Amino acid sequence: MSGGAFDYRQYHIEEIADDIERAIIEAGREIPKEVYNRWYGRSSDDSDRTYPTYERKTIDIMKRAVYVLRMAYIYAKRVDWMLSGDDGEDDLVIRLQEELQALKAKYPSGKYTFKEKDVYFDKECD
Repeated sequence: MSGGAFDYRQYHIEEIADDIERAIIEAGREIPKEVYNRWYGRSSDDSDRTYPTYERKTIDIMKRAVYVLRMAYIYAKRVDWMLSGDDGEDDLVIRLQEELQALKAKYPSGKYTFKEKDVYFDKECD
């Protein structure tokens, strides 16, 4: 593994983005029985076994957070590799640009979409 200038803490940023993304995707869905039982250590009566739901504006804020955190992770990783001597300054610029372009391709115009649940940014969040 390359890098190390930040003791690989940039991966925590990516994990936070993953956790928020998971919360959005799971919002309002039924918690699988095995997950519910493992969390609470008991069987459920099948009532109120759903993940929390959030208002539309809250979901939009969470989606924006995922995008910004993924961008922060890319910046931290690229600078980490440069400071650790794995990449030079020219590599930093080139790789940063490539990874940011890939992020924008995945989330056009900084708008995060979840195809699994058909949730999109509201226009007013631009």
